[in-house]
Amino acid sequence: MLQMAIFSQFKIQAGKADLLLLVIVALGLQNEIPKVDKILFSFLAGIIIGFISAEPFWITVIIYTVAVYFCLILRERLPQIPLVSMFFVSMVFMFFHLEIQSVYYQFLGFQIEFQYSFQNIILPSLMINIIATLPVYFVVSEIRRLVYPSLEEM
Repeated sequence: MLQMAIFSQFKIQAGKADLLLLVIVALGLQNEIPKVDKILFSFLAGIIIGFISAEPFWITVIIYTVAVYFCLILRERLPQIPLVSMFFVSMVFMFFHLEIQSVYYQFLGFQIEFQYSFQNIILPSLMINIIATLPVYFVVSEIRRLVYPSLEEM
C-alpha cells in the first residue's frame, strides 16, 4: 500500500518505483531467512499486487517468484557480494517486468513502440529503482536482524 499511495507519486517521466520487487529481491539475498518463507512471500506479494494493480496478476506472480529463485541461485554462487547482486537482480527483473507488461499491452491492441516505452518508461523506472536499492536493502536487512536474530546476536 505504501508503494501505491506514496511512492507512486515519485515519477521520472512515466517511470515508477517498484518497491515490492526491491523488497523481495532483498529478502531473497538474506541468509537467515528460510527459502520457503522467501518463496511464499514473493508468491503472495505477487498475487496481492496483481489483484490491486491494473495489470494481470499472473505477470507479477511470475516475475516476483522467478526473481526470488534467481536470488537464491545467485546467493549460493556469489555469497560475498549481496549489494552488487541486489543491483543486478533488481535491474534485470525490473526490465523484464516492464518489457513483459509492454508486450502484453501490445497483444491487447495498444500501439506502443519499443523506443518510446524504453525511453519514457523503462529507463526512468530503472533509475528510480537504482536510487531506492540501497535504502531498501539496508532496511530489509535490519528488519531481518530483528525477526531472525542469528546465534551471535542472542
